[in-house]
Amino acid sequence: MQAALAERPSTQARNDLSAAARHYLENHPHFRGRINGVCIAHQGRNLVLTGRLPTFYLKQLVQEAVRHVPGVQHIYNQIDVVSAEGVSSVCN
Repeated sequence: MQAALAERPSTQARNDLSAAARHYLENHPHFRGRINGVCIAHQGRNLVLTGRLPTFYLKQLVQEAVRHVPGVQHIYNQIDVVSAEGVSSVCN
């Protein structure tokens, strides 16, 4: 797992934190090919994560994975947890 996270993003990705974070997730063993439900934006050195995932564990795992992106100062994790079992973090 650490090998995937240790891969360095391209020069272009380093200049754009959201692209670098997406690169990290695309190479992460848990998220390779499965990050369509996650949107990543940046404001300065802060990342904003939005979207929907099926478990709180995956929500936390996304946050911890992008924490390793060089230059990230803070992460705002606004991902909603929505599962088929009816457990949800979405307010009606």
